[in-house]
Amino acid sequence: MTTAIASEEFTLSIIIVSYNTKDLLLDCLKHLNFTESERLFEIIVSDNDSSDGTEAAVRKDFPHVTFVQNGANLGFGAAVNKGAEKASGRYLMILNPDTIVLPATIDRMLAYLEESEGDRVVSCRLFNGNRTVQLSCARFPTPGRIFFLYSRLDLLFRSERFQLYYEKLSIRRNRIITTFPDLSPQKVDTVLGACFVIPRRLFAKVGGFDERYFMHYEEVDLFRSLRELKAAVYFLPDVGITHYGGQSTVQDYVNMRFEQQRSLLIYLSKWHGVGAARFIRSMFVIIGLFRFAKFGADRLLQGDKSRETEMNYDAARFILAGLIKLDVRSLAAPRS
Repeated sequence: MTTAIASEEFTLSIIIVSYNTKDLLLDCLKHLNFTESERLFEIIVSDNDSSDGTEAAVRKDFPHVTFVQNGANLGFGAAVNKGAEKASGRYLMILNPDTIVLPATIDRMLAYLEESEGDRVVSCRLFNGNRTVQLSCARFPTPGRIFFLYSRLDLLFRSERFQLYYEKLSIRRNRIITTFPDLSPQKVDTVLGACFVIPRRLFAKVGGFDERYFMHYEEVDLFRSLRELKAAVYFLPDVGITHYGGQSTVQDYVNMRFEQQRSLLIYLSKWHGVGAARFIRSMFVIIGLFRFAKFGADRLLQGDKSRETEMNYDAARFILAGLIKLDVRSLAAPRS
């Protein structure tokens, strides 16, 4: 996918992908108030064929917003690419609809990019609804880190080599506490895709998001590609947004669980080879067999027919079947 560059009319183009999150999206848009900023902004909503009245509500309440109707659920990365085709800002802000941008956050991120040398992407701290901090920075996944994480060996071996998360971590009674020695910008491998700002020129240079990812790991892949171009990702811990998290995922929880593992296998096959992806897929299958057996035993032997047990059983069965059928070699095909 090649992203075209339009003329720059705005400082920032904010791209929000929506899929049946009308109320959250409207609240997000309501809080994007730029009256105190001297910069020029545009907002683009790229909608994946929502059926909850999103389009009508946005056009009625926010007529200044550019609404892109994709006509189908394209996935996150492809929808961002569609929005980027309409953008004319010098910078692109990728923002989830289940977010509230806190005061000064956008101006702070833009000021950092404008004052910095070299190609950079910038993100900010993410807060839960109760103002606790979300883990949002990570190292790039490797087969070793993924093995330790999913096998739970990370609970036995505290070696920093196998820590997936890049943020400063300390372990207290098995709880992960996010700490920073100060509030200065932190260079990281990757950040959550809920909110980050990237120069539009750089987004086009890397070709936008790889559309083979439907959801999950597309931002990790983007940042890995940027690393190849000698670009850097920075995290600003002194500003942030509220991120409610997973609001599109919960609408199709079982399928999104499978897509998360499928996307990770795409990433591994692309950056570490088919052999690494096959190894992790085999681990996923073994874990899936144990989960399927456990929840099946709960249903049959213990007579537990609760809704939660039924959901877990159906999810384990669906994911296991999908992983067994998955052809890892096909995941390594070059992006179109």
